[in-house]
Amino acid sequence: MKAEASERGYNDLYYGFLGYPISQTADIAFCKATIVPVGEDQVPHMEQTRKILRRFNQLYSPIFEEPKAIVGETPRLIGLDGQSKMSKSKENTINLDASKEDVIEKMKKAKTDPLRIRKTDAGHPEICPVYSYHQAFRKEDTEAIYEGCTNAQLGCVECKQLVATSINELLEPMRERRHQFERQPKRIDEILLEGTSKARLIGEQTMREVREAMQMNYFE
Repeated sequence: MKAEASERGYNDLYYGFLGYPISQTADIAFCKATIVPVGEDQVPHMEQTRKILRRFNQLYSPIFEEPKAIVGETPRLIGLDGQSKMSKSKENTINLDASKEDVIEKMKKAKTDPLRIRKTDAGHPEICPVYSYHQAFRKEDTEAIYEGCTNAQLGCVECKQLVATSINELLEPMRERRHQFERQPKRIDEILLEGTSKARLIGEQTMREVREAMQMNYFE
């Protein structure tokens, strides 16, 4: 949290940062979610959520089940600049709505093994950001990539092209789906309204239970 504030140029931590775990708890609890998919960096926030709901259950009434965090198996990817995790503010990401050409261009500029100056130099995949992309998107070929890199048989340009191809194969169905909805703006509004309506009903029921447990249902 302090690191994020520093990156954004904030000298002081305001409630938007400090109160984030509380807001997150409310987002999870209002619909009584029991399983929450999160990134590895969100696990401490999820534990805070569990503690808050556990304390509510102890003080008032056991109306909340403590949600479990489900962390994906895909390793966290370092940004294309090779300096830190992917971040929109640092423009070192490949977005899910990126075009085929955009993916190729971004991968061309991605940082690779800083110790490998020429193609004939032996590479060090363990410190190469692009190799981590192979591990995420081309698991079945990582051994061949590792061998080709360390033996100086595979150049960085070709290595990046292989990753770009795999990422585009992954994103292509998403692009097609996105294009379908872009042609149906009214349908998008309908989906959002339907979801909001369902969530509102669940939230209203949850708040009735909360007010009753806290004996704050003065007007009911």
